[in-house]
Amino acid sequence: MLKEKENPEEYISKNPDSEKNTNLFFIIASIMLSIFAVFLLYSLLDKAGIINSNNDETAKPQNVQQLIQVEVLNGCGVTGVGDGFTDILRAKGIDVVKTGNFRSFDIENTFIIDRLGKIETADRVADSLNLDKRFIITEKNKSYFLDLTIVIGKDYKNYFQKNGS
Repeated sequence: MLKEKENPEEYISKNPDSEKNTNLFFIIASIMLSIFAVFLLYSLLDKAGIINSNNDETAKPQNVQQLIQVEVLNGCGVTGVGDGFTDILRAKGIDVVKTGNFRSFDIENTFIIDRLGKIETADRVADSLNLDKRFIITEKNKSYFLDLTIVIGKDYKNYFQKNGS
């Protein structure tokens, strides 16, 4: 017949080696998990730019041109003029971020609207297009995320001929 278990602790094996192995396993797993967590934290801080792992701050490329972002608006009503002007500007290293139509098509002279109050940038673009600086106006607008707006007038042929297009 079956005997009642008088003392349940008798049946539990008390092997000190298995207890040591279990503790050792948890210690090693904790160390590996900690190393992994530190690595992830370092990667996150490096990607966020808080830690700079690249020590080549002083080695910047020479002759880096300032990125100028512009929008090109057609103010003369001639189809395709905006695309042609965009090609000319991009060939000069100017980033055209938007093209479209101006509010009217009766603009006689091409002009530049300085959106950030950086007249030097507008002067550089005007010089590259051989545009008279009298046609630069400043109209600061913080809701625009660009430097300049170029409105193409009915004099657009002057700029295509001078730039070989």
